[in-house]
Amino acid sequence: MDKLNWIDLITERLRDYSEGEIWTDGGSEILVRTESAANTVADMLTTLYRTQGEEVEINTGYYDPEEDERNNEVDRYTGWWYVNIG
Repeated sequence: MDKLNWIDLITERLRDYSEGEIWTDGGSEILVRTESAANTVADMLTTLYRTQGEEVEINTGYYDPEEDERNNEVDRYTGWWYVNIG
């Protein structure tokens, strides 16, 4: 059985703009509004990869508005939670 690249399969089907509740930046990250949603997506990805015998490192994080403002890095990612594979 061929192993699937689940994150690619999901991101290929998401919008590439920051409106709504979930989007992608063109393929490497899934972005969501809440920490809870990020954890849910991470758990889902972990489960999907494990079903095909793979262990992958799933990362979650937050593009902090205060930090982005301080570093003059405010952009469309600011304020969003992300999920990616490390």
